[in-house]
Amino acid sequence: MSKKIYFLIFASCLIFSNELKSQCFASPGNPIAGSANVGVLQPRITRAVSFYRHSYSDQYYKGSEAIPYDFPAAVSNANYNYVGFNVGRGITKKFTLELEAGYFINKTQRYRNFDLFSKGYGFSNAVVSGKFNIYKNVVKKLEFSVSGGAKIPFTTKPQIVDGVTLDIDLQPSTGNFGSIIQALFVKEFEGPSMRLIMIGRWEKNYNQNQLGYRFGDAFISSLFISKHLANRYTELTKDITIILQARHEYRFRNLRYGQEVFASGSNVLFLAPQINYNYNMIWNFSLIYDMPVFRYYNGVQLGTSHSFAISITRDFGFGI
Repeated sequence: MSKKIYFLIFASCLIFSNELKSQCFASPGNPIAGSANVGVLQPRITRAVSFYRHSYSDQYYKGSEAIPYDFPAAVSNANYNYVGFNVGRGITKKFTLELEAGYFINKTQRYRNFDLFSKGYGFSNAVVSGKFNIYKNVVKKLEFSVSGGAKIPFTTKPQIVDGVTLDIDLQPSTGNFGSIIQALFVKEFEGPSMRLIMIGRWEKNYNQNQLGYRFGDAFISSLFISKHLANRYTELTKDITIILQARHEYRFRNLRYGQEVFASGSNVLFLAPQINYNYNMIWNFSLIYDMPVFRYYNGVQLGTSHSFAISITRDFGFGI
């Protein structure tokens, strides 16, 4: 039997499996990486953050319970590779403009009982936002800022590969226009060379895309505790900072043609140890590893097993 016939059989099974409330590998929005891009920049300072993220999934969950899932058309594993960037520009002492964007090198699903895989790729969504400093105390080393902006898909047209419209989980862009609101709190402790960062982010989607989907809103909160090793260790570690991030992601169910998609939405807590190296007070290199420590998925979904990211940050002091 030809691969095309296999694919037609698989596609029919996949439609049926969606009726069984099984959804996998939905990844709306831009992955979050690192903790370097925080706070409001000084005027005429530009900060560029670039990162690469790899994510892998191979285990189904029903609620918080890991389960076997042996339906013939089930996805056995899924992964994506993503490159992104964030550019911020200090406009005034209290206001910074930012741009986020990214590109999926691949979003790939491999199927359990077929020698087939599906793959999407392309630009994701862009976020244009402004960050405003509400309170800053240099003596107490406290800072509180808020930001808001628009989320814009790079395309609203579904991706078609080899004449087949890709499943929503493989589309690189959500196709949804939306908005983001974010709050940031920073507290530094000079004696122990420690830093506490708290970030809360709300992402809201508004329109229905051309496949009939509107992704659910997302609330993402992160707590970073960083420790600079310079004061305690040797010359070899003076430029190293270790960071522990706890990140909570709560995603509401998606809608399709106005109806809730049962197997969508989640409540996941990650721990993300990180190590940062500062080179010559100009470059920052970070390595981040994500470990889910609590997960709850509505219906039956393929959950993230692990992911890691590499981030590079640099500030530019343009005199213009």
